[in-house]
Amino acid sequence: MWLCLFTGSDTTGEKDFEEFFTDKETLDLERFQNLGVIKNSPDYDLNKIQYFESEINKMKANGIWERSQIVKLFFKMIPDFG
Repeated sequence: MWLCLFTGSDTTGEKDFEEFFTDKETLDLERFQNLGVIKNSPDYDLNKIQYFESEINKMKANGIWERSQIVKLFFKMIPDFG
């Protein structure tokens, strides 16, 4: 189960909806009226997760980071993310 926080919009340029999935995932778009569910079993590499956490913690400890660093890290973690 994933926790969700729903709040009012306080930024400009927001989209009506967001989609984050790949063609390798099984989607259930019928279960909820306005929410899709990815039904795949968890498939992860613990070493990659630990690397991701370590890199994020380094950025936080430095107190400064660039968007490009985060994008590069995401593509390292999820190569087909776009």
